[in-house]
Amino acid sequence: MDRSKNLLFVDDELDILEILVDLFTEEGYGLHVATCASDALQIVEENPIDFVLTDLKLPDGSGKEFLKKVHEINPDTVRVLTSGYFDMKFGQIREDQQDGTIYLSKPWDLSTLKRLVEQKLG
Repeated sequence: MDRSKNLLFVDDELDILEILVDLFTEEGYGLHVATCASDALQIVEENPIDFVLTDLKLPDGSGKEFLKKVHEINPDTVRVLTSGYFDMKFGQIREDQQDGTIYLSKPWDLSTLKRLVEQKLG
């Protein structure tokens, strides 16, 4: 597996970002974090990001709209949108066949996310 891949996590909950950074630092990925869509977009514009996980509700906009911009910048970036508001079972994963966005229902466990990253970037 290519551990030189870059991951971006976007969430306004700092404790979630801290847990994700701890988990994926151990895995050797390049990591970026942001607490809002505007900061995250700047990171995407300035860095080669391979995988983005964002919450649906961000302080300055929608995670879904942010992911549309990510797709415009780099269509190959894996895009994951997470929320507790999807009409899905907790921890369920669904991929949109039209735009490739992956939906991950909260709450999810770290092993599910780790497997998803490995599957998509491995």
